[in-house]
Amino acid sequence: MGRIIFGDDGKPVGIDGAKNSELQLYEPGNGLGNGFASKNKGELKTSSSLEFLKEREGIGDIFSRDYWSLHSDGEKLDPLKFTNGKTQEDIVREMAEALKEHKVIFLHGTCGSGKSAIALNLARVMGKSSIVVPVKALQKQYEEDYITRKYLIGDGGKKMKIAMITGKDNHDSIIQPGVSCADPFLPENIKIVERNSEQILEYVKENPFLNNPEKISFENVRRMTIAASNPYWSPLLPATFELKVLTDARKRKYKGVGGEDYVFYHRKKGCSYYDQYLAYMDADVIIFNSAKYKAELSIGRKPLTEVDIIDEADEFLDSFFQQDELNLTRLLASLKIFRTDSLNARKSLEKIREWIGLEEKNKMAVGIQEDQVFHISETKIKSILEEFNSNMDLESEIALDELNYANKALETAQSFKNSLDSLYLTYRKNEDDNILIKLVSTDISGKFRDLLNKTKKLVFMSGTLHSENIIKNIFGIEDFKVIQAEESNFGSIEIVMTGKEFDCSYANFSSKKYSRIDYLDALSECIHRAKTPALVHVHAFKDLPTEEETHLFELNNLISSERIRKIQKEDKTGSAISDFKKGLSDFLFSTKCSRGVDFPGETCNSIVFTKYPNPNVSDTFWKVLQKTHPDYYWEFYKDKAWREFLQRIYRALRSPDDHVLILSPDKRVLDSVRKLQMNGF
Repeated sequence: MGRIIFGDDGKPVGIDGAKNSELQLYEPGNGLGNGFASKNKGELKTSSSLEFLKEREGIGDIFSRDYWSLHSDGEKLDPLKFTNGKTQEDIVREMAEALKEHKVIFLHGTCGSGKSAIALNLARVMGKSSIVVPVKALQKQYEEDYITRKYLIGDGGKKMKIAMITGKDNHDSIIQPGVSCADPFLPENIKIVERNSEQILEYVKENPFLNNPEKISFENVRRMTIAASNPYWSPLLPATFELKVLTDARKRKYKGVGGEDYVFYHRKKGCSYYDQYLAYMDADVIIFNSAKYKAELSIGRKPLTEVDIIDEADEFLDSFFQQDELNLTRLLASLKIFRTDSLNARKSLEKIREWIGLEEKNKMAVGIQEDQVFHISETKIKSILEEFNSNMDLESEIALDELNYANKALETAQSFKNSLDSLYLTYRKNEDDNILIKLVSTDISGKFRDLLNKTKKLVFMSGTLHSENIIKNIFGIEDFKVIQAEESNFGSIEIVMTGKEFDCSYANFSSKKYSRIDYLDALSECIHRAKTPALVHVHAFKDLPTEEETHLFELNNLISSERIRKIQKEDKTGSAISDFKKGLSDFLFSTKCSRGVDFPGETCNSIVFTKYPNPNVSDTFWKVLQKTHPDYYWEFYKDKAWREFLQRIYRALRSPDDHVLILSPDKRVLDSVRKLQMNGF
């Protein structure tokens, strides 16, 4: 068989050398998924999709319970009973009681034991709540399960209002239907640069709050001058920064996590991106993905809620060994075009631009060694971050210009605000010759204290919690309680051998004991023998062949690293995962399914690991950790790898009847599976 040919959109379009080179294009139900997801980006959200905004009549519940409510299509769903004798309802009661005495509790429950329903019912008991999920795919799963299909009944006999907070690129623009709210030419997003001057001056004329717009020159344009021409544009700002000009806005005030009041200037209704922020005031439960939660938390804009419930908590806590990357070249370019009338903000901008310029000159003079680790005190980066943190005028002005890269710098500065002295960094250059810095903080207990100070109560849920030793000694968490839900593992696992497996360690490749083609051939054989539908856990993009390798070695059943990068970048709504769950594709190659998504029963018969999920020791974080905390470096490293390994298997084991085949070119994966089997999995 010839190799499959792909079009620019990622769809298989033909077979090299075949008479009829056109394949039937993928459509739902034609069975041509084969893991090569199409460019389907999913439909953009509109305001009609925001269920929490819809008026709800009281539907009552004569069988109402204090600690449990779950319905589907009008039918009451009883809580699950676990092998330890507890039910989901018992767990909710136990957690609510524990939170009266402890600010922090950990819920341990096997993956697939219904922790999502437990979290929502705890929110029902506690009051307005935040739920944090690791990835957008799990956020979408909550939406499909608990907004579309199922519901909970709260106070007054009404359905609980559950809201998702998602990024601009998920929402349809009302003023330019069919493009997302992240479109770079919308008035609130367009770069204020000379090449866009004609369009910008048109937006100036459309601003309803300007008396003589024709008298405003391009040099005097500010973000407010043009953003206001979009009647749906509704900024969310600290209450100390008052926007008197937006006279058509309804001002909604709420308390942020830092104790500061924020104001949502809600203008014309109808745009789902801006309307979703009504959830900060009106929803019973707000569901964030982890990245959005951390961003809103760091700048203090996230609303203060009665309890914050963190799903996949061990991964969330791992992120306290915080890493962040800033593109200094891009930041400098963004700040050069940033415009403000605030003298105070302009002074700060001048300082920051000067310091970034000095950093660039230094690196041009001495060069960049990517493996060299610096303490922040050896650079100008500390001064840059401190300046972002010290100027409220600058913070508010940046918030008005949401897509300006300065927002990324502000978020980074805020997240490291209380741990600057324990910050380390490395430099690198990207393919565009931009200078980037990767920042790492090792002040784990300090990061946790910061989270404690910004929340009322904290609940951490996971099927793979850290050991108590790590929780106490590494994270510095002393006052907490662990509650056990389901403790037994679900389902069964079976190893499928191909005969081509070997230890895929770095040492074996560097010593040339095994070659790249040995590995790719073994991986291709795993795909060939996998029983479909099959999930392929891609540990790193480089585990997959390049486009050149797929052609050279005729690896017809593998997707290239370039293709999967493009597909995942374009798939904003997780449609590839949804299609796989619906049985529309035989294979799902993904770097994003290690946590938070489930494939029960016949939706996934095989799991293929490209390699054992060891962390990348060349990453800045692990270099810094080994340098600063060698005493627990290896314990944490091995613990992290084992938890990630378990999580990948749990994706297909969601009930006692589930059975999944495990394949991998990496012998270390199969050895770990045998270890599980020997321990009674």
